[in-house]
Amino acid sequence: MRQEQVTLVLPDSAGPKYRSFAVDGAEFVRAAWSGEGAARQTRKEFADPAAAVVTLRREVGKALRAGFVRLGGPEDPVVLEFMPPGKTASRALDLHPDGHTVLIAYDGAIRLVDVATGVRRTVHAVPTDERPTGIRSVLFDATGSAVVYTVGGFTRRLDLVTLREEQLAGYRQFEDALFNPYTVQPSWDAARERLVVFDSGDRVRVLDAAGAQVCEVSTDSSTTECRAAALSASGRLLAVWRVSRGLVYGHRDAMQDSTNEVEVWDVATARLAARVPLAWEIGDLGFDPSETLLLVNRGRVHGPFAISIDTGEPAWHFTDPHHPNGWNTCYAWAYSPNGKRLAVGGRRTGALHVYDAQLREADGRALPGHDDQRVRRLAFSADGTLLATGGDFGRVFVRRV
Repeated sequence: MRQEQVTLVLPDSAGPKYRSFAVDGAEFVRAAWSGEGAARQTRKEFADPAAAVVTLRREVGKALRAGFVRLGGPEDPVVLEFMPPGKTASRALDLHPDGHTVLIAYDGAIRLVDVATGVRRTVHAVPTDERPTGIRSVLFDATGSAVVYTVGGFTRRLDLVTLREEQLAGYRQFEDALFNPYTVQPSWDAARERLVVFDSGDRVRVLDAAGAQVCEVSTDSSTTECRAAALSASGRLLAVWRVSRGLVYGHRDAMQDSTNEVEVWDVATARLAARVPLAWEIGDLGFDPSETLLLVNRGRVHGPFAISIDTGEPAWHFTDPHHPNGWNTCYAWAYSPNGKRLAVGGRRTGALHVYDAQLREADGRALPGHDDQRVRRLAFSADGTLLATGGDFGRVFVRRV
């Protein structure tokens, strides 16, 4: 007989409020209480036990959208679970290097969520005229005292102590650059010492932690578009994906251009080190810890897939566990800062797996926590012991790994 129970708390009300949802066989039980008060309980019997589980999932989701959170105990692998209100995604998400705070943006505002209590605090809101575009990404710096975020084509740095902000880069699509703000986003190296940003004039720039330029690469072209860029773990290499607009959009003026490749640049010298051809459109772009392989998603939903930078040949890929000749579902992936673990975001029952980075499939395990969404964002703490995830339905988990 299936049994399941979820207890949630509303942490930032005048006094704590609790909700409990449980399934005992085919019976669904709901309970509510405040502080030390007595619980008010209702029960409903279903003909099918699966219907009781569906009801539990629905009611938990409604409570999380209303501001309740799930707090895990010392032995619980799920430390925190919460959701933004409405039908909001949680792709603009990061985890403090120390693991004690989640950074998330929704409804045009940047918020900090305390991992231990679930209490949320709004630290910044963008101007009203920028809210339709939305905040596309948020990243802590290495100290956790500042945030790098993007709205439209603009990349800004927000000091969390003074709340002063500065612009690091900015472009207006089709006016002074061809970058698509829905596909290109800034990202750090593993130590968060170097940052890749996208600027007017179709320039991919690498900045140091203080915002000074380290390297600049032009992607200006009449027929190709830069759709991603990323730094290697050490910040030594920069990968830039360039692809023909004829291949991506079917633009007639670019149909004769078959370019689809990743350029690998040496950041110190700003010299092109390699060109790696691709056979299909990709999703996440990055490097493996050895910095000898590129890691990408095939067709944005399969992988990850590793390609040798030196030869351009396939090195390895993740296969579908149910179809050995197929590709594993993957919407996002991330290495831990020390390069020892690889997290892969999928969907539903396979929403999240963490692998030994060397053994890969031999050591993969699904992490607990019902996550009925496509996992689009993964962020490790600096020591690799905590992992925050978000996706297109908004559910956020912080898990021990």
